[in-house]
Amino acid sequence: MSDRVAIQENVVRVERPADGVAVVVLDRPSRLNAMSPSRIPLLTAAVRPLATDPDTRVVVLTGAGRGFCTGMDLSSLDEMAPREQEATMAWMRDLHGFSLEFARLPQPTIAAVSGPAIGGGLGMALGCDLRIAGPGAKFGATFARMAIGPDAGVSYTLPAAIGHARALDLLLSCEPIGPEEALRVGLVSRVADDALTAAIELAQRWARIPTHAARMIKATLRQAAAADLETTLLEIEPRTQAELICHPDFFANAQAWLDNHH
Repeated sequence: MSDRVAIQENVVRVERPADGVAVVVLDRPSRLNAMSPSRIPLLTAAVRPLATDPDTRVVVLTGAGRGFCTGMDLSSLDEMAPREQEATMAWMRDLHGFSLEFARLPQPTIAAVSGPAIGGGLGMALGCDLRIAGPGAKFGATFARMAIGPDAGVSYTLPAAIGHARALDLLLSCEPIGPEEALRVGLVSRVADDALTAAIELAQRWARIPTHAARMIKATLRQAAAADLETTLLEIEPRTQAELICHPDFFANAQAWLDNHH
């Protein structure tokens, strides 16, 4: 498929179901929202403006129809990578543009997974800060079936979510797991009858937190995850708390709390 045709196709849309909440919808339901290489830039372009939008306080990622995302659309094999290794590395970096763009969002992010999240689609779900699964959700790290390894950040995000041993088991067994098992191993935070509704309700609660505080809490967790306890205690948390305590919101909220408890 040419880039010109791909750009004309609507493969992603952004909805605004509530104040402060943006829902990014992967929109190829006929293919369970699988994406070909030429379509990835469309996802990246849809997400990029959200990072600097002051009215977007929480971002939800979901898929249209019965799927979340089943990864790469194998019917687009003609778009697959060149055979020379250095060129293939550059091609893969381009494909990771969406995952990187989504990871860089300063807002808290939630994945609403109502159907299969397979391969790169699993990577998209894991790229969110929190995942909510519906009854039809399936999570599959099935890369090895194609004799390839994990991508879309899965080699980092999957062990971070469920630990090294369980991540390796999922990657080598290639067997998708359902919502209850995903909850048991910590891949998702909750299971709901309607994952998207539950995600939007949670996003609305999060959106009531002062924007700068929510973003700094997310940033602090990421910085601490890459540091040791001493650095967290002496550098990361003091810097964050100093900035937040010196913000007018802290004194206004602290005074309101006192007024309501006396």
